[in-house]
Amino acid sequence: MFFDQIDIWELERLYYKLAVKKIAYLVFVFPVIASLIFGGFVLSDVLGQPDRNLNMWQFKFETQTGQQGDKEIRLLNLGDSYPVSTSINFSVKVNNTAFDCGDLYMTIYATNTSPKQVIVQHAYFSQCFVQDSSTLPIQDTFSPVIDKVGQYQIVAEMKDKTNQNSISVKANFKVQ
Repeated sequence: MFFDQIDIWELERLYYKLAVKKIAYLVFVFPVIASLIFGGFVLSDVLGQPDRNLNMWQFKFETQTGQQGDKEIRLLNLGDSYPVSTSINFSVKVNNTAFDCGDLYMTIYATNTSPKQVIVQHAYFSQCFVQDSSTLPIQDTFSPVIDKVGQYQIVAEMKDKTNQNSISVKANFKVQ
């Protein structure tokens, strides 16, 4: 009879041990798996919508041809440094068609002051570039002359027709 009692205790202990493992899986592992499945479902639904994409590599780049920016908006032909009292000539290329016929704002700041001081600012309205694949500003130029040596930053911002969405690009240059 004593041996029967030991076997029952062993079986009960083994049963509780297995029950604890099942509860541990239920409490710790199941929520992780459920979260991954639910997250994948939500992400696939969001990416399935029109004009949505997953861009995990949002790095800005600078190429050897004087282009600065990303795939949506770029500054073209902007140099690293310019002589004093020389016209700074560059243009903007927008590749996102959602911003067609929007407004372009370009501002040059002096970065060696705190807060940054606006040196030159100009706005170009209704810039329709998609039909001709034009660079901006269309039928105009932004070529400021800076008479003071220093570090400067150009910011080009393109807003859509509704003025609710915008994209921008920044670049630094020197005047020597």
